[in-house]
Amino acid sequence: VILFLFVTSVDEVTVLLLALLSGLQMPLAAVQILWINIVTESTLTVNLVMDPADGDEMQRAPVPRGDPLVDATMLWRIAFLTPIAVAATFGWFVWRQAAGLPLDLVRTETFTVLAMCQWFNVLNCQSATRSALHFGIMRNPWLLGGLALSIALQTAVLYWPPLNAWFHTVPIALADLLPMAAVASAVLWAEELRKLVGRRRRIG
Repeated sequence: VILFLFVTSVDEVTVLLLALLSGLQMPLAAVQILWINIVTESTLTVNLVMDPADGDEMQRAPVPRGDPLVDATMLWRIAFLTPIAVAATFGWFVWRQAAGLPLDLVRTETFTVLAMCQWFNVLNCQSATRSALHFGIMRNPWLLGGLALSIALQTAVLYWPPLNAWFHTVPIALADLLPMAAVASAVLWAEELRKLVGRRRRIG
């Protein structure tokens, strides 16, 4: 949960700071940031806590009593994942704005890419070593339900007119959702590669 919240929060702040320093329009409206912080995160963080044990705890070295909550490994994962999430989110914003698309549409897409990064990253956060491709989310029905709820709420904020007005969003063409998901999934594939390298080093 700490990893998930750190990456999300630093991603948001960095994207806004980069836009400010670059002299660009703000990539997200204030109410969209509020939505991410309250709605998207809340549907995932509490549910992530409900994850069952990995099952190999007795094969690991004991955790020292004074071990910090945020240790070197955690800091490394934050430093590794955050730039990838920032590149996906801010890169999408810059690319789409350079294409001359309306600002409301570009902000809506950036807002959604940020949410998608969270959906992929929560899968990373279930384990520091086990691959998310083993569908570990199926072991946690609470997280599976939270992810489904988060996606449903994001869909509503994109396509339900009253929420469009409140959150300054516009409908996104369905054909654009797949490339957006592909860009956001970079945070998952990068962490999968890191885990794979880590597992092979331990075996070696």
